[in-house]
Amino acid sequence: MRSRQRVIKLILLVLSRPNKLTRRDLAEKLEVSKKTIDEDVAEIRKAGLDFQQNTSNHKCSIIPDSKFKELEYLMPLTSQEQFSISTAIDKYCGGSEKAKRLKNKFYSLYDFQSLGIQALRRPEIEKLDLLEAAKNKEHRVILENYRSNSNEVRNRTVEPFDIDSEHGMLQAYDVDDQETKHFKLNRIERVHPSEKPWEFKREHNYKYTDVFRIADNNRVPVQLQLDVYAYNALVESFPKSRADILPGAKVNTYNFQSKINANFLGLTNFIMGNRGHVKILSPEILKEHILKEAQKIIDHIKNQD
Repeated sequence: MRSRQRVIKLILLVLSRPNKLTRRDLAEKLEVSKKTIDEDVAEIRKAGLDFQQNTSNHKCSIIPDSKFKELEYLMPLTSQEQFSISTAIDKYCGGSEKAKRLKNKFYSLYDFQSLGIQALRRPEIEKLDLLEAAKNKEHRVILENYRSNSNEVRNRTVEPFDIDSEHGMLQAYDVDDQETKHFKLNRIERVHPSEKPWEFKREHNYKYTDVFRIADNNRVPVQLQLDVYAYNALVESFPKSRADILPGAKVNTYNFQSKINANFLGLTNFIMGNRGHVKILSPEILKEHILKEAQKIIDHIKNQD
C-alpha cells in the first residue's frame, strides 16, 4: 500500500523546490529506492497532478515555471464543494469499490490542498528536514519558542522519534521534563540541530494519537451520529477523522466510529460546541461525561458575581 504521508511529502518537496531535485535526490531525501519514487510519481500523475521531469538535467517540477505564482489553483475546496463532490460520488457509484477508490483519491488531494499552502513555506519544510535528520542520526534538537497549552513559550530540548508530517505532529522525549510528549509542528518557531546523541532511547514510548490529536493508549470505542453541519466541522478541524466516518442510515447523516482517549479530551469540546448536530450513540459513559461537563458550566455561571 502506497504511503500517503510519503507521497504528500514528495509533492511538497517538488513544489517548494521546482526544477531543483531529481528523482534520485527525492529517493535519498525520503530514504526509499528510486523505483519507489517512480511508482509514487505514477500515482501522482493518476491523481491528475502534472508531474514533469526536465529531459536535460532530470530535475522535477509539478507546476511548470510557476515560481509559486500559480498556487491559487491549489487553494483548498470550500466545505460545500467538498460535500457536493462526496455526495456526487455516492450518488453515481454507490458503495462500490470504485466509489471507495474515488473518494480516497479525492480526500487525499483535499488533504494535500489543505496542507499545501502552509506547508509549502520554506521554514515548514526546513523544520521537517531538520527533525528527520535528527531522528535518523539519533540526535537531540531544540524546539525554539514552543507554544504549549499551558500558556507558556519556551525552548524544549527533545529526542525526536516519530514525525507525522501529514497531521502536523511530533512525538519526542522531553529531556528536561523526562517524559515522552506530543508537539504540534506549527507551534514550533524554529528547530535547532544538536550534536548531542540520544540518551533516553529506552524511554521513547510511542503513544497512539486519536483523531482529536490526543496521545493516550487508554482508549474507548465511541459512536456518534452527525448531520452535515457536524460532519463538516469534524473533518475540517480534525482531518484524520474522515477515515472513521461512513454515510448514515438516514439521508444527510453520517456515522462516526473510532477509539478515543478515555478522558474524551477534544471530543468533549466538539460535542458541546456542536450541540444539536451530534447524537451520542455509545458508550453510555460518554453521555454521563457530557452531562457532568454541562453541569460544571451551569454551576460556574451561577457562581459568577
